[in-house]
Amino acid sequence: MATMHQRLLLIFILSIIVLLVPVFEVHSDGPLDNDDETIALQQLHTIFGSAIDPDPLQDATMTVMDIRRNWEKWSPGFREAAEGYFVKKHLSPVEGHLRKTASLSAGKAANGGHLLPNWVETAHFSIEWGNHLENSDGGRDSIRIINCSQRLTGLSCAGIPDVVDNWADYFEEVWEKEIDTLGYIEPTGTQSYLYDIYIANTGDPITGNDDDETPSLGTNYLGITTTYSSASDSSSYIIVNGYVRNAHTMMITAAHEFFHAIQFSYPSDWFSHENRWWIESTATWMEEIVYDDVNSYYTRVRSWLRSPSLSLKYSGNNYSDHEYGDVLFIIFLTDVYLKDKEFVKYVWESAESGINTINNVLVDKYNSDFDSAFREFVALNAVADIGELKGGYEEGPQYGRASVTRIHDKYPVPYSEISGENAPQELGSNYIHLIPPDAYDNKLIIEFDGSDNINSAAMVVKVKSDGSGFEKEVISLFSPQNYGCHAIEGFGSTYSEVFLVAAVLVDHTLVETAPYHYKASINGACTNTDNASAYLSQSDNQTDVIDKENSRRCFIATAAFGSPESTSVRILRDFRDKYLLPYRTGQRFVDLYYTVSPPMAEFIEDHPPASFIVRIALLPAVAIAFLFPTTTLWWNITLIIIVLVTWLIPYRYHG
Repeated sequence: MATMHQRLLLIFILSIIVLLVPVFEVHSDGPLDNDDETIALQQLHTIFGSAIDPDPLQDATMTVMDIRRNWEKWSPGFREAAEGYFVKKHLSPVEGHLRKTASLSAGKAANGGHLLPNWVETAHFSIEWGNHLENSDGGRDSIRIINCSQRLTGLSCAGIPDVVDNWADYFEEVWEKEIDTLGYIEPTGTQSYLYDIYIANTGDPITGNDDDETPSLGTNYLGITTTYSSASDSSSYIIVNGYVRNAHTMMITAAHEFFHAIQFSYPSDWFSHENRWWIESTATWMEEIVYDDVNSYYTRVRSWLRSPSLSLKYSGNNYSDHEYGDVLFIIFLTDVYLKDKEFVKYVWESAESGINTINNVLVDKYNSDFDSAFREFVALNAVADIGELKGGYEEGPQYGRASVTRIHDKYPVPYSEISGENAPQELGSNYIHLIPPDAYDNKLIIEFDGSDNINSAAMVVKVKSDGSGFEKEVISLFSPQNYGCHAIEGFGSTYSEVFLVAAVLVDHTLVETAPYHYKASINGACTNTDNASAYLSQSDNQTDVIDKENSRRCFIATAAFGSPESTSVRILRDFRDKYLLPYRTGQRFVDLYYTVSPPMAEFIEDHPPASFIVRIALLPAVAIAFLFPTTTLWWNITLIIIVLVTWLIPYRYHG
């Protein structure tokens, strides 16, 4: 039939488009293909282009380092094209380094000399820039500059642009704090050589002169740290944006990027995609350690607290700040839970990487563990603004509280469900806010029913009426149903508000979110735990996002494409997050999908041939989702019309 041929032709065309349009970052430990290379080149152009990008890759350092890490897997053609985005310098081995002559008092030289026509040297850094640095000398001369390119012509180092003086001061301050005071290791190569800093976007428009090697950096990016080569022992360098002038911004950029240089020098491999959160959160933490008064991290923590259901490991395309906001967890560990800032260094000095390594440090040095720490962390975030004197964060009043999923002040609260995007991911949390109906001495009964066989946690946080602080208690959950009940005396008299905190601890089987049910009553009684199974049977008539018999494959797309990490599933998930969930109509559509998907996914899993048919049927949706972020509005509308018209062709004869 012609109409069927037209359908198949459209599907084929859209499938080809999907393969050609790059959206996602590359993070692969397997062989790379042409699609990965197209994506990677676009990412490099986005980061190292000088134009303003409306949708920047905020995690630029990790994106570039992932490309470097896979360098030997790329094709020769890709490596030739990509090499142009990196600073090229012939480095001498550290063992063969000859010290500077006595006339250069720093004792170290720039490894491989200087690439750019203008440079200064401090005790630990070589800072270079091109011929077009839009900043004049205002009379400020950094005492940390001990040599410069001008001296070679007989001039003194006076007259250096003030922005260079500032970078020299800030990077030396950072070195003193991160290495001399805190005891982190020196970046690779710096025991013999100066560390290279390049000021981007300072080249002149003339080609063929001495500043052609001046790097560029997207206007959206403050700085980036990467390595000269893909070798594990390669020296790194930092590029800072030449347009940055604000003193506080320069400070935190220096602290953040130089800590990346330190991170790259440890032998443990933290550079898998799921460990990015630790790399970026500890670099953000270092901003606060070095420059405590700047506090630029407040904005990221506030954003993080607005989406507590997202995983600690979340590194998605449209909420890329989340891994920087994870700094709140690092602050909790070092300032509240352990009260020891050495903890971060202990983890970096470990031979292994990942959450298991963090857990091992907590076990070996602090007699704790990751799950216990995370449980305390999410409980505190219910009242993150309460302040240090009442058991909270030192700067908690600047953070605000974690966003609540629901608020109740009328009782009883009926059996209620939290599912879909509202439910927590692995290492995510939810908050149900319970407000007393009056000021009397009530007894609050909370019943919690989590997803079966999930590593869940449920707690209550009780805020004292006299303003003296808060108390927290763990709700004991019966396994594997994850049912628990908790009674709170003094609800209204002793306690002015209570939070039910639902969280998912480390659980690698969880793909999306872990739904749960709860109810609350005043002056009632807990359901008899002997009959918990009868109580839980109510949920058999409810639709769970997670299939309780198989939590790995619970959605149609996941079942059809075979993996939640397949490219097509990630495309649809990103489209959902960016174009559906922000809007009421989109939310309704997503809720409907969550309602109908479990039985359909189960059918697909039980009938393997069905997965192929569903994959074909989903390809137009995947194509549209893939094209939306990268094409114009009119092209998006045209694409949708083409799909609809083509699929309606068989019905034109049935009018």
